Amino acid sequence: MKKLILLLIVCGFSCGPLSSKLSAEAPAKKKTLKIFILAGQSNMQGHCKTSVIENRLKDPNLKVGFEKYHQGGSFVKRADVSINHIQQNRHGPLSVGYGATDTTIGPELSFGWTIGNTLDEDVLIIKAAWGGKSLFRDFLPPSGKKPNAGFIENLENKAKNKKKPFSREEYMKGFGHYYRLMMASVEDTLKHLKTYAPDYKGQGYEIAGFVWFQGFNDKFSDHATSTYQENMANFIRDVRKDLNSPKLPFVIGAMGHQGTGQKGTTKILAEAQIATAQMAEFKGNVITVKTADFWDYDAEKAFKNKKNDAATWDKLGSNQGYHYFGSAAFFEKTGSAFAEAIIQLMK
Repeated sequence: MKKLILLLIVCGFSCGPLSSKLSAEAPAKKKTLKIFILAGQSNMQGHCKTSVIENRLKDPNLKVGFEKYHQGGSFVKRADVSINHIQQNRHGPLSVGYGATDTTIGPELSFGWTIGNTLDEDVLIIKAAWGGKSLFRDFLPPSGKKPNAGFIENLENKAKNKKKPFSREEYMKGFGHYYRLMMASVEDTLKHLKTYAPDYKGQGYEIAGFVWFQGFNDKFSDHATSTYQENMANFIRDVRKDLNSPKLPFVIGAMGHQGTGQKGTTKILAEAQIATAQMAEFKGNVITVKTADFWDYDAEKAFKNKKNDAATWDKLGSNQGYHYFGSAAFFEKTGSAFAEAIIQLMK
């Protein structure tokens, strides 16, 4: 660089008009904006309180890996990674506070950091997650399998026996509602990219990956559990069709509740999520991440003993087991694993 500057100075004195041709290079053209969609139910939302991270940072044995999020007395905001959280109606540079509330995190934090540190392009995360939602009904894709009439009649009878109101018409309207809301929200975000990705200059974008983390609300009926793999496969096909991206990299976060000793419907659903990625048409373009590998046994132990040792609990978790104890360690590992899987599929 110094030799080049010297050359320009010499030419300025000796080359006369030639110096006008040696103008500064034009600014590099901005690279395509990379967009990632994170969708699912409450654990994609995330119920880990930001205070857990702050408490971990005070402990030399627990702070490793979390220092990057908190610098100079406050949480870092990444200028190169933006996020639009649909359910919260909140957007901005990636930082804490994009979980289920503005004081919690989910997998989006470490996902965005891992993606942002890997890619040269700016990144936008669209988070479409709502708590307590099923795949068999709420997120049912257009080609998904609805239950038969007997299933609905059974619900009607249960409601009648408990003297609770039940509208078949209203219940049927709920099928696919959150799938449609998700797709409409993505479409709206794409129409207003300059709002949600402030540095976007019209250079073009690519929907580069989709992550699905859900399953808990499909545990409670035989229909939901037995049709999960079929509906998951149809969900992937329909999302790709609606986004006009036939090979869109797709990551499924397999349910991790109970850790490596899963049983019952939890195990059945996790196995269905794993099996989906192993289907012939999805090999090489869908990956399942086994989040059971990240189950936080330390947080589980602290949860059981929190009345006797609140200080330890406050450094490890902040919620119930069905929300992975609101463990910062769990969501850190899970989000990073989601990002690494997407990166693998993008190669």
